[in-house]
Amino acid sequence: MNTQENPRRRFLVNAGKTTVAAAAAGMVVSNALASDATPAKQIVRGKTKKVEILYQKTATWENYYKRAF
Repeated sequence: MNTQENPRRRFLVNAGKTTVAAAAAGMVVSNALASDATPAKQIVRGKTKKVEILYQKTATWENYYKRAF
């Protein structure tokens, strides 16, 4: 059996350790940023009087619906 360490194996082990360390650091940073976020109940809502129109009945839409169904 060969007792010398394979450089490719050493590289893969080090790359794996680096990946785990980077993922852990990313999770810590993500959690820190998430804790500073404003809770949903404190979000300021606008007071606009505009009505959002999602659909207008047109000949093109009627043609599309006839072909789709």
